Amino acid sequence: MTGWFKNKIADWKAQRKLTREINPRNFKQTAQDIRNLAVLASQLNPKEQRIRQLIKNILVEMDRLSDLADRPEFKQLSTGKRLLLRQGLKESRDQLLESIQSAPSPTETLQ
Repeated sequence: MTGWFKNKIADWKAQRKLTREINPRNFKQTAQDIRNLAVLASQLNPKEQRIRQLIKNILVEMDRLSDLADRPEFKQLSTGKRLLLRQGLKESRDQLLESIQSAPSPTETLQ
C-alpha cells in the first residue's frame, strides 16, 4: 500500500514539474533570456555580417514567440509540441552561450 502511495506522489510531482516547464510564462521568460543573450552576442561580434543576420533572426523569432505565448492558441498546443519547442529553445540558448564564450577578446591586453 505504501509503495502505491509513493508512486502516486512521484507521478503527481512529475506532472506538476511538466506543467511548470510547459507554462507559457516560462516560454516568455526563456525567449527574453535568449533575446538578451543575442543582444550580448551582437555586441561581442559586431563586424561579422553573417552573425549579425543570425542574431537579427533570433531577435525576431523571440519576439514572435513572446507574442505567441500570450495567445490562447498557445495553450492548445499539445504537450509534445511544447516540449519540442522548449528543447529547441534550450539548444538555441546553449549555442548562444557557446558563441559568446568563443568570441574573440576585444583587446590584446591581459586583465
